Amino acid sequence: PLLALIVAAILLINPADAFVGALRQPAKANLLDLVKSGASEDQIITALKGVERLSLGDAKLSSPLLPGNWLMVWTTSDSIAGKSRAPLFQTPTPPEQLIDIENGRALNVEKVLGIVNSVQADITPATKNKVSVQFKKFKVGPVGFNAPESFKGELSVTYLDDDMRISRGDKGNAFILLRESNSRDEANEIWKEWRKSW
Repeated sequence: PLLALIVAAILLINPADAFVGALRQPAKANLLDLVKSGASEDQIITALKGVERLSLGDAKLSSPLLPGNWLMVWTTSDSIAGKSRAPLFQTPTPPEQLIDIENGRALNVEKVLGIVNSVQADITPATKNKVSVQFKKFKVGPVGFNAPESFKGELSVTYLDDDMRISRGDKGNAFILLRESNSRDEANEIWKEWRKSW
């Protein structure tokens, strides 16, 4: 009876949040299952849009959920995923993205053949859920070089919760990322399964 009273109270206080919250987990699970199964890009995008619709305005730069290290488990960008590279030069684990809104920086990292490659960028809030990105430095192993001034873009956060982030870039690409601190094993498995479909 006590649990029923608590559930009823939550529904009375904010019924939309409670209803949508109950839909999020199955929608996210379906999305990740499609990625793992090697489903078509159209099928994954349809499921991704379904998850985005359940955001309820939580996808904001000001959210305390945004900062931290994220693991990319799927993207529409073949070049960022590394699909166009020979298999030997593809990263066997999900590329990582560190977001630090407070200090205005982002760091993308991948490991290939034991070598750490990275891209450093400055990020500046453009809207409540979008940053302007100015790429600053590329590193291939120990060798670094500055990015040309023209290397810039935008990145929007379209879904955000404790363990998943969906972002969209200004070139039309979509990205699904899982929080590194509580989803490393799951992210590794999803990435491994998705790569089988390349």
